Amino acid sequence: MIRNTVRALIIQDDMLLAIKKERPNVGVYYALPGGAQAPDETLDQALKRECIEELGVEIIESQFLCIREYISRNHEYSFIMKEVHIIDFLYLCKIKLLTTDMHSVQADIGQVGIEWLPINEIKEVLLQNEISSRKYKFPSTQHDFFKEFFLDGITEYYISKVFES
Repeated sequence: MIRNTVRALIIQDDMLLAIKKERPNVGVYYALPGGAQAPDETLDQALKRECIEELGVEIIESQFLCIREYISRNHEYSFIMKEVHIIDFLYLCKIKLLTTDMHSVQADIGQVGIEWLPINEIKEVLLQNEISSRKYKFPSTQHDFFKEFFLDGITEYYISKVFES
């Protein structure tokens, strides 16, 4: 079965908003907020709902960036999500806090926090070849996306880009 998901790329003051997760056999890693589109829900509605649930924030503006295709058996976390085929819609978003502090309303499985990661530190991580020495660990699909987006500066190019990760 193919499943549609949405992801929010939220950047403010040279910081990236990320979900902090921890799983057995993986450890701590970071992911973009977002998740699966529900039946009878538009992508825009899914994006807004997921950001409220995972971050406690309201999306006030979003711009479509790209589509990624994820086939779980081809990646390092296939033991977590077996036989999943995802079409991932990524959006660049601006947010508004719903309360005085940011917190998840309905955290994902394995979600242990929400963090603002400095983009300059993410860039350093992206340049490191040795995975074990990286300060921030990202799933390989997001690591590859971040490399192109933050290091190669490919932003305009991503509008309507389709690629498999």
